[in-house]
Amino acid sequence: MPPLATARRPRQNRTRYVILGMLSTQPMNGYALRRAIETTVGHFWQESYGQLYPALRSLAREGLVREVKAAGRDKAGARQGAAFEVTSRGREALASWVAVPPVLEPGRNELLLKVFFGGVVPPAVTLKNLAAVGEAVRGKLARLDAVAEDWDELAAGHPDAPLWRLTLDFGRLFMNTALKWLEEAERVVGARKGARAGRPARRGDQG
Repeated sequence: MPPLATARRPRQNRTRYVILGMLSTQPMNGYALRRAIETTVGHFWQESYGQLYPALRSLAREGLVREVKAAGRDKAGARQGAAFEVTSRGREALASWVAVPPVLEPGRNELLLKVFFGGVVPPAVTLKNLAAVGEAVRGKLARLDAVAEDWDELAAGHPDAPLWRLTLDFGRLFMNTALKWLEEAERVVGARKGARAGRPARRGDQG
């Protein structure tokens, strides 16, 4: 069985495809676009919001999105930015990008790195790190569970809702698996409480 593809591709500006994808669901202004990203794909894809407006302007120049509403004011009287929708060319660009097989990028997990090198500190230090991450994971899982609980209202019968649900279920399964791993990690590290705070220096390491 061949290994999973992990080769690096030339770095892409995938912000543009996130924007095209979100605008394919409905027209939005910049603020609504940011909120939509935060509450949907933001659970598994971290986006640079500083690139949002420049990318929108670039997509508009390329004819991949277009302005559909002049700037107005919201219910509180605050000025709203123009709303944009994806064009047919934008949908084609999005579809072409989605059709390219994804490449698994090498992960960077600081917790695992610190567990791997945990022999240089007392076990209590690693246990504290595990507890902090566990609290963060439980918080994120609670937010995902809340989305699942209100799913029917949030999805509102959209034809792509089953695809969105797959990403939500992946996040919940991932978080639950992470919590089980954290429990096992705490058990293993806790069993090392008699370990010394760091391994003894090898002969020749001392000045």
